[in-house]
Amino acid sequence: MDSAALYLRSSKDRHDVSLDAQRRELIALAKARNLTIVETFQDAVESGKDDQRPGFQTLLRRMKDKDRSWTFLLALDTSRIARNQYLAHALHFECEKRGIKVLYAKVPETNTVMDVVIRAVMQSFDELHSLMSKEKGLGGMAENVRQGWRAGGRAPLGYRLEHIATGAMRDGAAVTKSRLVRSPEAHKVGAYMTARAAGASRAQAASAAGLRDISDSSLIGMEWNALTYAGHTVWNVHTERLSGGGYKGGTKRRPRADWVIQYDTHDRLIGTEEAEAILARLEKGRPKSYRTKADYLLSGLLLTPEGKAWHDDGDGSYRLAGKGRRISQQAIETAVVAKLQADMISDAFVAELLTEARRMSAAPPDERLKPLRTEVTAMTVKIGKLAGFAAESESPRPFLEKIAELERQRGQIADELRTLEDQQNAADVLRAISEKDIRTLLAGLADHLHEVDREALKEMIGGMVERVELCSTSLNARLHYNFAAGDFVASPRGFEPRFIP
Repeated sequence: MDSAALYLRSSKDRHDVSLDAQRRELIALAKARNLTIVETFQDAVESGKDDQRPGFQTLLRRMKDKDRSWTFLLALDTSRIARNQYLAHALHFECEKRGIKVLYAKVPETNTVMDVVIRAVMQSFDELHSLMSKEKGLGGMAENVRQGWRAGGRAPLGYRLEHIATGAMRDGAAVTKSRLVRSPEAHKVGAYMTARAAGASRAQAASAAGLRDISDSSLIGMEWNALTYAGHTVWNVHTERLSGGGYKGGTKRRPRADWVIQYDTHDRLIGTEEAEAILARLEKGRPKSYRTKADYLLSGLLLTPEGKAWHDDGDGSYRLAGKGRRISQQAIETAVVAKLQADMISDAFVAELLTEARRMSAAPPDERLKPLRTEVTAMTVKIGKLAGFAAESESPRPFLEKIAELERQRGQIADELRTLEDQQNAADVLRAISEKDIRTLLAGLADHLHEVDREALKEMIGGMVERVELCSTSLNARLHYNFAAGDFVASPRGFEPRFIP
């Protein structure tokens, strides 16, 4: 028997469905689906337009918990999750990635065609929406900082972590928070930082303080923690490190205006004025630039008509190997993005995409669906009977082992069935999709290009554009489009970037 969690939400509207009424309907749904309810999340008198609901936030954290025991999430209808259509689909997107199936007691209140379109966009570009983004996910840590608690990570040299129980319990264990207290090295670190604030060289200060064994890079890291050594809790200093190397935005640290600082949270080793003097000296130094692959949106896409690649040179240009021809990175990328936006809302593009949707939906229904459904149902019945035998037997172990094996097999078949059903549902939606739906989708995507960072923008361009042809002599360019299916959809469209070669 599979396990499920419930999500209940009531609003300020006096005519809204009460939590108890929702719970009764969901219990009935769980019984009808042969599901065991193991956890409940609820929010009383909370707006569905806001994702900052205590019960909803707890649900999001549990979804990502590796020890989560449930694979189904039950709600009365989509408005319980969110009144905002995109917020509801964001949750669906995260549930699907984690193997969680969402079931409603009532028919979903959104349009079927646009439901799939929105979800397809999320899956195609895998751009995490604001609800589940890292910045949002770390909101609780920022609040901890404002309350003077440590926001995770190891204690810097000169301090140790002191763990304090909050009185709350989570998963049967006491919840603790940490703060910094002095360690035996505190006096050495204080002496070093004081000397650096007074103008001593790094080597002189380290030698005088007895820190000669500390590397220069570690000493520099200590200096960047100057406000921490002044007794303040600081968070949101570093930018996100990218998987391909370097840092998001090209710099390791965020601007000072973005730092979250809570003053006087622990014992200080130096004064605030000394800390600011150290930071001012660091900030006067030349900032190091961390160039990433995302700095060049067209890497791997920009080719000559003969198929020769234009390579990024790491210095703001694309270069053609052999001839050494250089072109302005900013000019060609600006022109390509502008052309992409214009093409996406054109009548020709809409018509071609609609034709492709019709072609993709023409496949006949998969004949494997019915036998797989029958097999899953038969296995579920058999598991239920074995569970009854186990409950009555003095030696239930053989029954439980057989149940475990059958559940494993049923899970594999159910996964295959779910994949086929998703494909069939997508085909049904593509068959019903209208020109208006396509136009709405493309207009939304075109507007979205202005809002994403370069990392996400590069992924979006790569998902839609097969190649960009740029002639080395005439400097005319053409976009060749493709979509997730890999089929050629849009005819090449020529344009002439305006830039100085």
